[in-house]
Amino acid sequence: MKRSVLFVVISFVLTSIWFGPGKMLAHAEEGLPFYNPFHTFQMYSHMWQDDGLGFVNLFSIPRIVVSAFVNLLHENEVPAVKAQQLIYFLLILIALFSVFLLCGSLLPEMPRITGFFASFLYVFNLFFLTQVLQRFIFELFFLWSYLPLFLFLWYSWLSTRKLKYLILFLVSNFFYSSIYVIIASIFALWVPAVILWTRDHKLFPALIAGGLWLTSTMWWSYPLATTKDNPFSQFLGSPQNIVSLVDVSKYFPSSEIMLLKQKYFFASETIWYKYFSAKPIISISWMLLAFLVLGLFVSVRLKNGKLLILWLIVGWFLVKGANPPFGLEFYSWLFKYFPFTVVLRNSYEKLGVVFLLPYCLLVAVGLTKISFRMIRIIVLFIICFVLIRPLWTGQVIAGFQVDVPQSYSQANAYLNSLSNLRILHLPFLQGSGVSYSWGYSGDEPSNFLFDRPSLSKTYFNRGDPYLLIGKYLHSSQVYRILQLFGIDAIVLHKDLLVIPELLGNYNDNKSLLNHMAKLTPGKSFENLDTYLLNKNLGISWGYLSNRVFQVPTFESGIELVANDNSFALNQDSFVVSSLPPKIPYNKLPKYTLTKLSSIRYRFNIKNAIDPYILVLGINYNENWKAVTNQGLISNHFPINGFANGWLIDQKGDYVVDVKFKTWPWE
Repeated sequence: MKRSVLFVVISFVLTSIWFGPGKMLAHAEEGLPFYNPFHTFQMYSHMWQDDGLGFVNLFSIPRIVVSAFVNLLHENEVPAVKAQQLIYFLLILIALFSVFLLCGSLLPEMPRITGFFASFLYVFNLFFLTQVLQRFIFELFFLWSYLPLFLFLWYSWLSTRKLKYLILFLVSNFFYSSIYVIIASIFALWVPAVILWTRDHKLFPALIAGGLWLTSTMWWSYPLATTKDNPFSQFLGSPQNIVSLVDVSKYFPSSEIMLLKQKYFFASETIWYKYFSAKPIISISWMLLAFLVLGLFVSVRLKNGKLLILWLIVGWFLVKGANPPFGLEFYSWLFKYFPFTVVLRNSYEKLGVVFLLPYCLLVAVGLTKISFRMIRIIVLFIICFVLIRPLWTGQVIAGFQVDVPQSYSQANAYLNSLSNLRILHLPFLQGSGVSYSWGYSGDEPSNFLFDRPSLSKTYFNRGDPYLLIGKYLHSSQVYRILQLFGIDAIVLHKDLLVIPELLGNYNDNKSLLNHMAKLTPGKSFENLDTYLLNKNLGISWGYLSNRVFQVPTFESGIELVANDNSFALNQDSFVVSSLPPKIPYNKLPKYTLTKLSSIRYRFNIKNAIDPYILVLGINYNENWKAVTNQGLISNHFPINGFANGWLIDQKGDYVVDVKFKTWPWE
């Protein structure tokens, strides 16, 4: 009971330190998912990401469980900061209890204090400090928390065959589903699970649990496996994967791994270098390694000791990446014959917990062998409070604490009252990373700050239409390109810190916008200004076309739109390279277009006589399906270099439903 209270106290104190100023934690690739819980929940509810011009995000669906929970707290008036703190508290608390329980199951000969030591070591170590907290990827935090629970329930089910462990195994997998945003988590869970299975080789219960686990993941794994046109597919089979692995592996040679370090976070230019390069602190790291060696010698005589040693060795071999021995040869073979394993190209980051957990268990075994209780307490204190001092001082989350200005919610409400079309953000960003004067630094976060889809960044994907907007920003005809992309508002940020990737500062862009045709100033707020394109342009999510131009490249198509006034927006269209569909240049039917959701649009067609092309101004994907009362429209093709087009030859009045299809029954 006392240990349970201590686990709760430790989890509460740590999170209270991190969230003490009452600010959210946000950094790096994660953006601001806790800022607007309902909007985030809507974003993660579908595989289609309604951001920019739209794209398939295969890894959004596993996030829905956590985002639904945060949204539920939000609906019950729990502030976003408190919701984030609660989640962090639970992740640490569950990890502490799970390690304790797992240690008791695997090492029944050892006293209960061993589990207590292992639990503390699992939290207070350099890997958790850097690869989980400082790296700041939420899914790695969830994986770190879930691995000991997953293995405890798996091992308990195999050992006892009690139904309660199987049920908890499946239920916990659902609540921790966000870990599968990082596909490497599957390897991180099942590699040690298979190692633990080798103890008794109980095939039947293992097949039951494994089969039910696989079935319980179908709600996110099926779309992942069946969606062909997605950004992830471009990485499969790329020789760049092994180059990337070799490049990052230099930061974690075995000498660093054994101390739970990674060179990048402890280099001379980092804020931690001075503290962690001090000889007393280095000595503590080596003391941990000494207890690991002692734990290895002791564990040889334990029932499951050799299993732990095997687990440690396999974990080390996997996490060392391309480092010797045989690292480069192994991963070259793996990536060649199993292309999906390229998700392991940063092996220490993605699989480090596979090594960390047996490491902590074995160090705890070694620490338990110290005869004098007071010495054990002193050693544990030195590790937890001296070695991992940045965890207690809050330095580990320095620069991550964010307080979004009220002007953003005000601007969002204002823009929502005008339309649901896209927003362009300026100054124009030729990249994806930004820093704001109010504390945020990381991936450009407008997709979280605004409900409407935002064009605000690029990942330099081949032919990214966003980059062409930057090319034409100084053109008097740029409004025509914005109209083609369904942009009817511009947000000019005053609070962006100047970096080389930004085209001009606030004043430069303000002058540019004041001279832009078809654009008028909207409301101004403390941190940003808004500008609106003229309503008479008729900007929409799509239109009907009866004249199609053929162009050699997407860039030449944009040039046609921008500079040739004979190209009638909201009526003409263009195709790249391929022959345009043959349709008569006759009167188009009247229509209305309604956006029902991010994955569904409805065209009401009136008095159609001749064939026409229906254009939906969203990035092309074969999963977009158009259906009328006569069935599926099969003639689906890219139009305008990025959008979806359907050739429709149906007369009269009818409805065209356009929907992004994820499941076979849709």
